[in-house]
Amino acid sequence: MTPSDPTPPAPDSNEPGSTPSLLNEAQLASLTKTEEVCRTALKEDYLLALITLEEGEEPGEDDVSEAAIKAVLTLCESARGKGSAAVSATGHKEQSTAEEEKAQKALVALVREFQARARQKHFSKNPDILAEYGIGLRIYNSRALLEGWAQTIYDKTATDKLPKITATKRAALKAALQTYKDTQTDQTGAIGQASGTRIDRNSLVEEATERRMWLQFAADAEWPHTDPANTPIRREFQLPANRAFIG
Repeated sequence: MTPSDPTPPAPDSNEPGSTPSLLNEAQLASLTKTEEVCRTALKEDYLLALITLEEGEEPGEDDVSEAAIKAVLTLCESARGKGSAAVSATGHKEQSTAEEEKAQKALVALVREFQARARQKHFSKNPDILAEYGIGLRIYNSRALLEGWAQTIYDKTATDKLPKITATKRAALKAALQTYKDTQTDQTGAIGQASGTRIDRNSLVEEATERRMWLQFAADAEWPHTDPANTPIRREFQLPANRAFIG
């Protein structure tokens, strides 16, 4: 007999760069087990035995009823749906990351072009001015530095006319900077959405697992292990044959 210990949701185990699964293995096993126990409880003979309320009585939260069992099945369905939503949100996060990299490359290319034109104009005559374009500094090591120097170079070229740096070229630099800034907002939102959806999914799996154990405790009380005749029924409810169910 397989022990009936609960299978709690485990942390996501996807390796970096891999495609995330809808639900991890432990979560899938827990949901499947919960659905199986619920369907067993909905069998007519078992359901009648599990429901102890008199006709017309309003069931409480801890009382077994057909509606309560079906509600657990709905929880499982919702958890599986959240798993799909988590994958979609993670895909959006990955797309946002790719867009950020693309925007960064475009901005870096323009900044380097402006720096090259600054060297063309100032290298021989006014080399000290080159530092005002971030030349010689590690300006590509962080988002903050890149954004800050892109803005500085844009402002600087309003008065320092560089060869072939036209108003159109300056507008392109400004637009590239804004696009790069926007990708940070998009990526942050996507990460938050993916994380939030996974949290919702995990909570639903945990709740479904708790309600499955609630149903198993009821079955354990109705068909105790002390009566060998109950062994087949206990097996259907995935309860241990020779001891009480302890969760």
